[in-house]
Amino acid sequence: MLKYCVLLLVLVLTGVRCVNNDDKVNNTIINTRHLEHLYQEIEIDNTSLGTVWIYSNAPDYPLLTDDDEGFTCVDDVARALVFYCRQYKNFPENDNLEKIKSLSRFVMYMRANNGYYYNFMFPDEQINTVHQNSKPTPNFWTWRAYWSLSELCLIKAIELEALQEEAKGHLYSLTQKIDSLFQNPYERIEIEGLVIPDWMGKYGADQISVILLGLTNYYKINPDENIKSLIQKLGESIISVQYGSRDRFPFGAFMSWKNIWHAWGNAQAYALLKAGDELNIEDFILSGLKEVDNFHSYCREQGFLHEFYIKMVDDDTIQTYGLKKFPQIAYSISPMVLAAIEASHITNSEKYAVQAGQLASWFFGNNAAKQVMYNTSNGRAFDGINSENEINFNAGAESTIEALLCLQAIETSVTAQRILNENR
Repeated sequence: MLKYCVLLLVLVLTGVRCVNNDDKVNNTIINTRHLEHLYQEIEIDNTSLGTVWIYSNAPDYPLLTDDDEGFTCVDDVARALVFYCRQYKNFPENDNLEKIKSLSRFVMYMRANNGYYYNFMFPDEQINTVHQNSKPTPNFWTWRAYWSLSELCLIKAIELEALQEEAKGHLYSLTQKIDSLFQNPYERIEIEGLVIPDWMGKYGADQISVILLGLTNYYKINPDENIKSLIQKLGESIISVQYGSRDRFPFGAFMSWKNIWHAWGNAQAYALLKAGDELNIEDFILSGLKEVDNFHSYCREQGFLHEFYIKMVDDDTIQTYGLKKFPQIAYSISPMVLAAIEASHITNSEKYAVQAGQLASWFFGNNAAKQVMYNTSNGRAFDGINSENEINFNAGAESTIEALLCLQAIETSVTAQRILNENR
């Protein structure tokens, strides 16, 4: 009932007609060739683990390692696992199934004794335990591991049942840790005149949005009231850092961390829409739609943004500083596209499918540099736009996978794909 109430509200406010976007989409532009170039299986303890090379640089795109980090990481393997899990649902082919198995094994192999996850691995197959962004802590790579394993557990396939049972143990353990981290009502801190939850100083709404995606999936697997309560608590904390309105900057944007908004990983609207739809939480849906309707449209009109800071002055006036338009990367665009597609599925409104297609056209030259950033012939996505005149032509794992996740979402909507094709 909630979904239809939200739909009615959206239609009344926008005058948009309903369409059915659930038809099968043909003529896919998803090309996994470069991702397969980055993919490599390794053997540890007689078990095949799937890895994804982090770096691959122009012009020849060899596989590269980093002396301080390593050659692969949970951050990217988890992303790839999410992609292949979703791909398998549409194309239940053996190759997709085998990659799901191997990538899942790698993610679970990287769990530390404390229940969190290491991130990097060296080419000699030793886990990097010293790099700041590889230590087993409550951080992005742990939350991506959680999200990816929750996606694994949503697939119906006899061949995956043993792995899924193992993954459920990981999910249960991490859920307990998440519950412990966010057990007590948050305290409030002040930053630049903004009074925000202290969680946003420790983790940020960007990290919490990844947790929320995993928790929402886990709730489907285990519909427990404690999990629902935790989802409600985390979602409300994200909503508490949403600022502006349709007519006032920043037009309903959710801050990413403290008083900073950054484009990369800006999945707050997407996570709220997913959770709101699954648990019938109207406030989550309306807040997510507010950002999609107003701020995402503003970003596209401005030629997209990289980051900005805000501060509160005169009790109710928001000032902006430190605004940057560049660099722009795939990981900046895909969260907006995923949110718009989710909005279109929830409301069945053509408006959001159109917006998703327009946003995704960034990959095909509708950007500040007028540069095609995703090559449909080889599946390679460039690492970013540094300015109107400078492109980073490297094509690492993050850019490639985020582009594929974006296009995968587009292809769930006939309208979105049509608009994308019209804007290419």
